[in-house]
Amino acid sequence: MQNGRTKKLIMLSLMVAYSLALYILETIIPNPLLAIFPGAKLGLSNIITLLCLINFGFKDTFKILSIRIILSTVFAGPASTLLFSIAGGYFSLIGMQLALKLKGFSTIGVSIFGAILHNIGQLLVASIIIINLAIMSLLPMMLGASLVTGIFIGIVVKYADPVMKAHKLTNY
Repeated sequence: MQNGRTKKLIMLSLMVAYSLALYILETIIPNPLLAIFPGAKLGLSNIITLLCLINFGFKDTFKILSIRIILSTVFAGPASTLLFSIAGGYFSLIGMQLALKLKGFSTIGVSIFGAILHNIGQLLVASIIIINLAIMSLLPMMLGASLVTGIFIGIVVKYADPVMKAHKLTNY
């Protein structure tokens, strides 16, 4: 019994580390989306979030995401990004969980839905901070970015998930 718990804790810890590594990597590589969608990011750490949601469930993914948000703010981001990361991350996670429960979405569809809600969450925080809902006028542009990033993340997860399952990295 204890051996299974230990293996699960190690796997979840590795997922936090992978997610954090992808987040930090994304801060140092050139971002091709910036030319088309100012302020957009690929959201590489969302690969881990979606893989974990599919394989470990909402509760464990919530823990992984929360730890990654806190650590990424400490290691690679200004403190002001914490609110944006929390809103975007949690909106995205809840949306992806709902999409998975509906069972009509492909992995790519779940990812796109999560990306859309991530941007909506961040725009809502921005509108609260500046006390002006006019910032929501950026939503159409952000939805375009969500489509691109959601497709990319969904494709990566579509091919990474069977590898995780084949190597029995999800049976905890």
